[in-house]
Amino acid sequence: MRTLVAVYTTRAGQTSTHWAVCLAWTLAERARVLLVDCDMEGGTIADLLLLRTDDRGIANCFGDRPVTASELTAQAVTHPERESLRVVPGLSRSYGYEMSECLRKLAPALSGADEDVVIADLGHPLSHPGLRSPRAAAEAICSVFGRAFIVVRDEPALLSRSIAVLQAARPPHGELIVCHQHGRAYRRAILESLGRNLPEMAVRDVWQWDEARATRMAETGVPAALPGVDRELNLALVGA
Repeated sequence: MRTLVAVYTTRAGQTSTHWAVCLAWTLAERARVLLVDCDMEGGTIADLLLLRTDDRGIANCFGDRPVTASELTAQAVTHPERESLRVVPGLSRSYGYEMSECLRKLAPALSGADEDVVIADLGHPLSHPGLRSPRAAAEAICSVFGRAFIVVRDEPALLSRSIAVLQAARPPHGELIVCHQHGRAYRRAILESLGRNLPEMAVRDVWQWDEARATRMAETGVPAALPGVDRELNLALVGA
C-alpha cells in the first residue's frame, strides 16, 4: 500500500515547493518516490532540480479521460543523483485546471503508481483564478491524499491570509508545516496563533528556511536532506 502525500500552500511564495522537493529527496534515500508537479499556475520543480525534461510533463496527461498510471509515469524524469526519485515536470506555458478537476483526471494514476511514495506539489489550489469553491477543492484534495501538508511562512501578513483561507476552506484533514525564518520567541507566538485559530490542524514544526541552502540547491539541482522527517511526520515507508 503506497503513501499518497499532497503538499500545498495558501498563496505563492511560502516555500512549499522547496519543502516538497526536499521531502521527496529525503524519502528517496529509503524508498521509491514519484514527485508530481501539480501546480496549476505553473510548475517550477524541474527548474529547481535542473532537470532536462525533453518535453515530458503533466500537460501531456490532460485529455478527455482520466490518465492511467503508466501514462503518468511515462512523463517522469529520473533525478541523475538519485535513481529512486522520479519527477513529473509541471506546466510551463499556461494555467491548468481548478484543483477538483485536475484531481478528477489524475487521481487514478496517482493511486496506481508503482512507487512507494507519491508526492504531489499542488501549488496554492485554494486561490486558483478559476476556483469556484475553496471547500470543494479542499475536499477533493483530502479525498485523494491520505496526508496533506500545508506550508505557511511565519510572516504576519502571509500568516493572517493563510489562516483566513484555511478557515474558509475547512479541509477535512491537514497538517501545517511552518516555514520559520525568525527567532525562538517569534516562533512560539506563531505556533500559539495557529493553535488558537486553526485548532483542528496539527502543526508540524519541521521546516527552518535556510537561504544558503536554497542557493546551493539552485546552483546544483541537489536538494537538502531533512534528517528524521519521516519519523517526525510518522510517514511509513513501504520500501524501507
